Amino acid sequence: MEEDTIKECYMLNKFKLAVILALVIPSAVFAQTGKADAFFKIFESGNYHMKAKIIGGDAAGDMETHVKGDMMATTMTAQGQTSRMIFRDNKMYMIMDSMKMIMVMPATNKSDAGGVNTAGMKLTGSGTAVFNGKSLPYEEYRDPQGSRVQYFLDGNKLAGIRNIEGGKTVDMVIIVLDQNVPANVFTVPSTGYQVQDMSGFGR
Repeated sequence: MEEDTIKECYMLNKFKLAVILALVIPSAVFAQTGKADAFFKIFESGNYHMKAKIIGGDAAGDMETHVKGDMMATTMTAQGQTSRMIFRDNKMYMIMDSMKMIMVMPATNKSDAGGVNTAGMKLTGSGTAVFNGKSLPYEEYRDPQGSRVQYFLDGNKLAGIRNIEGGKTVDMVIIVLDQNVPANVFTVPSTGYQVQDMSGFGR
């Protein structure tokens, strides 16, 4: 594989990871307000399945995530390309089925494994705005770095999450949120794939 292709895959992977981390935030945020308690319980359980569409900024794509305990599996389609990421056994596997390739990266801390430290996250307001074509209520929070995150509710559903940072807005429209997590989504192919060790790349 050429160096430019490796770099492109790595940068796409970093974008996907940022999206995953943003989607994990609600587990702690909703706990602070007592609102949308049902969603908090789903995230806190460590066993959930989410499908979402990412819209806005430089990001656009579809994502499906399964979480069970310390394991996470995500399929992401962006710019016409589909790839999978599996977090397990303190490693992150980026699987490109069309190329029969697996890139292995370290997942040595909570953030690398898909977790988010929400210490210092503060409620700063609420309101109503257009989200995914509908006028919906939201709650807005800021993290210690000043990033703004808005959580939209549509009746008894979590409609999605809006991230506002550096003048750019990215919406994550939640399509499915349930606890249907099949065990086979965490299986890493063992044969027929070329394995690339990327543990030292990008440091």
